[in-house]
This record gives sequence, structure tokens and C-alpha cells, in this order.
Amino acid sequence: MKREGQGSLRPSAASKALFSFLLFFSGLILLGGLRPVTAGADPFRDFIIYPYETPEQGEVSLGTWQTVLLPNKTAESVYGSNIRNADLLFSTYVVEFGVTDWWTLGTYVDFIAGGGQTYSYLQTRAITTRLRLPRIPDFIDPAVQIEYWAPGGGTGMQSFLDIILIAEKKVDRFIFDINGSFMFATDGSEPNYPPEFSYSAGLYYLLADNVNAGIEAFGEDGTINNMGPLGGPQSQYLAMQQQFIFQSWNFAIGDHIDWNIGVGTGLTPVSSPFAIKTIFEYHFKPFDFEEKEGKKYEEEQNVH
Repeated sequence: MKREGQGSLRPSAASKALFSFLLFFSGLILLGGLRPVTAGADPFRDFIIYPYETPEQGEVSLGTWQTVLLPNKTAESVYGSNIRNADLLFSTYVVEFGVTDWWTLGTYVDFIAGGGQTYSYLQTRAITTRLRLPRIPDFIDPAVQIEYWAPGGGTGMQSFLDIILIAEKKVDRFIFDINGSFMFATDGSEPNYPPEFSYSAGLYYLLADNVNAGIEAFGEDGTINNMGPLGGPQSQYLAMQQQFIFQSWNFAIGDHIDWNIGVGTGLTPVSSPFAIKTIFEYHFKPFDFEEKEGKKYEEEQNVH
């Protein structure tokens, strides 16, 4: 969790900023409510919300995300084994590097265990670009991340190009974050197919300089032009949305360590009824870079 100067807003400015952001937030959630999970949807496992913040120039971030689904409810197979009703562990190992204060490159490596599968490699995700864009006054702080998903041989999973739109707004001690993900299949299995859409959103309150707590929502809903049902008979399970809600806590431990922990529950029949997540990241600067002139971004506790 890094720190950014909190500053203060006059009541009228804060109200205006909050109202503008909520309009944006409501619009994106409404879009999310229209979308479905397509047949063969993977279990939702990335219970992470990307903030506006990116590593500083020369900064390296090493971390791991661990997610437990108790049990998984999607009718999906991995390495030829059906994992419906199986307790699953998903592990992701992360390395990110700040090329500049606003441009990040990195790699995520995913593993899976459970459902009769030993701890096994799942896929690699390359962050081809993560850009922190200029702030929009009295509205949002925007960013974008582009990932390429390359699954391991034998997993039966698809390769994707994932474009994630990121928006953040801070009002007094509140932090609002929302991500919209558009996933395009790149393996030729779905030519000219509309992208699949998922979202993550969080509302946090800064309890102290190094602690915040919040409520998070996650959804994976399928192709943007064919939204699936939130409930229904078992015959509709393959097209049903996955929706989750979490209670989350974020801690900054010293100057280099960020820790997030959360517990959540699924809201649809194909969503795991109980999920636990933890995110641990360590930030450091192995190289010396000259400080740029002018005010640098001072980061606030903000790992979600």
C-alpha cells in the first residue's frame, strides 16, 4: 500500500466529485449487470482491484495472490478433470517494474491445485502495458492495463488479450476504485466474437495512514452482447453470471510491504459460496534514478 497526499476538498467540491464518480460507477455496474458468463467459463479467481497508482520509475514489485474457493461451482475442466464442486487453490506470482512513473511492465504466473489436480502450472500473463493517464479534475483518475494470457499445454484453456480500464476517485477519507475488463480470445476459437466482460469495484475507508477497510464486488458475465441470467435451472449454469461480494482489509507494513486479506461469498448458483483471498507485495528500488523536477506522486495506502 503506497501513500499519496490525501489533501482536502471543500464540501462543495467533494460533493461534486463524489456525485460525478457515482454516475460513472453506476453506469459501469449497469453495463456489468447486462453481461453473462459464456459456456465453459473459468472459475472467477482474480479477486484484485487495480488502483490508479503504478510503481515509480525503477521500482520493482514482487508479490503473490492466493485464492481459495470452497468449493468451485462452475462446470469447467482443467487438465481433463472436471472441477465442479471441488475445493480449489489458485496461486499467482507477480513481478512488476516501473519503466517510468506512469508506465509499468510485468508478468503474472498462475498455478492451480485441487479437484484431483496436484499443484500445477496453469498459465502466464504478460503485462504488455500499464499506463497511468492524466487525472481528470473533479472526476476520476484513469489508467489502463493490457495483458496477454498464455495457458499451459494440456489445460484446455483459451488464450486471451485482456484490456482493463481502471478508474479511481478519492474523496476525503474514502477511496473508490473500479475496473472493467474486456477479454478477446486470440486462439482462433471465437473469430469475430465480442469480448467477454468482467468487473471489479471497491469502496474503502481510510482508518489510519496505513490501514483501510472496504467492501468489494466482483463479476464475470460473458460476452457484452449476450448477457446471461443471474439464476435459473441447472440447464442454464454454463451461461450464468458469476457474482461475488467481499469484505476486504488493506495494510501498509513499513515502507515496502503491502498486505490485503478478504473473505467473500458468491451471489449466483455458479459462484463459489465461500472464498478467501490474500495478496502480499514487496516493493523496492534496486536501481538509483534521479528525482524528476517538480512534485512527484506521493503514494497513499492503496493496494486493493
